[in-house]
Amino acid sequence: MTDTVHDLHVTPTSNALLGKRVDLVISGSIAAVESVRFIRSLRRLGADVTVWLSQGGAQFITPMAVAWAAGKDPVLGFAGSTSHIASGDCVVVAPASSNILAKIARGMTDTHCTALIASALGQQKPVMLLPAMHDSLRAAPAMQEHLQKICSWPNVHRFNAREEEGKQKFPEPDVLADHVAHIINSGTRPNQPVLLTMGTTRGYIDDVRYISNYSSGKLGSMIGEELFRQGFQTLIVCGPCENKPRTASSLRLVTTTAEMLRECKTAESSGLCGGIFCASVLDYEPSEKTLGKLKSGHDNLTITFKPTPKIIDQVTIKSGAKIGFKLEVGLSEARAKTLADEYISKYKLTALIANELTAVSDRDHKATAFLAETATERPRNLSSKSDIAVFIANLIETHARVDRSKS
Repeated sequence: MTDTVHDLHVTPTSNALLGKRVDLVISGSIAAVESVRFIRSLRRLGADVTVWLSQGGAQFITPMAVAWAAGKDPVLGFAGSTSHIASGDCVVVAPASSNILAKIARGMTDTHCTALIASALGQQKPVMLLPAMHDSLRAAPAMQEHLQKICSWPNVHRFNAREEEGKQKFPEPDVLADHVAHIINSGTRPNQPVLLTMGTTRGYIDDVRYISNYSSGKLGSMIGEELFRQGFQTLIVCGPCENKPRTASSLRLVTTTAEMLRECKTAESSGLCGGIFCASVLDYEPSEKTLGKLKSGHDNLTITFKPTPKIIDQVTIKSGAKIGFKLEVGLSEARAKTLADEYISKYKLTALIANELTAVSDRDHKATAFLAETATERPRNLSSKSDIAVFIANLIETHARVDRSKS
């Protein structure tokens, strides 16, 4: 019994769908072979997943496989308990075959799956579709009419498949699960985006050479992805780095500090509900950039530097949390507290995340979160990139909720 329970268990990666009930319809498409991974991805976000397996879907994936993935048996047909009346938080049809899309468009309820979908539409619950079929079927005039009609209905959301080999294929299951979570949670979030800066910036010596800080982009990506799955609109300004967010409402790629500042100021003027300044921005850049390429052979080459603008100082977050990061070498607890007090006051921060260089790597990331002075808040020790991402998302959510209650 212990082994069986352990085999069905998933390791949570987020609480974005905790307490949410997702009805997943699997229809007759070869893309159904990805359903097991997708179900597990939804469960890792906390979702309770009920699988509705169509007769066509069962030709591509077995009831036993999806029962293992979901931790319970799928619904295979009508029952006397009127189980086809939608009672979950949303219905996801993934994959959505050409056959089931035609039935949805015509309002047919001849199967347990189409009856469930019609019930959800009638209750104006979110219905999310992932059309997955051969390109020739998608291009058929009737199918184009069906898709246009269905997507014009309230609370219907269409996901884009991965186009490959002349077919509409299943996207990365983890990414699709994040989009499901975003749609479910977005109804309770502000319309204004959360600004996130990440990556690094470059200062050019000539057209070939530059100086830069190092940033893998992994932490920034994890923060952005967690905010997205929690339902926030995310506006990410990303400098050069190895890792970029897989999900974002808007991703703007920049190279220099000036470009990053310009994008941040544009975002500020449009309105923001929070700001996270995670980028490893250059403090100094070459005073002048040489056109072309500096010739080799210099015995001594002198380059002068000038300070760059402090982006965190020039961007005002009028509503919501403003969070900064500080990386230091040989950072003691006392020094961290002093820096936190200074930065929180100087830049009007809600919180400062302090990092010691030796505790930061691509795999590990220990940090201390200092919050603006209150009677009850104390520094929080964070033990991983995931902890930092979840902490920041919770802080953004708390302050967004407070601001809404004031308005």
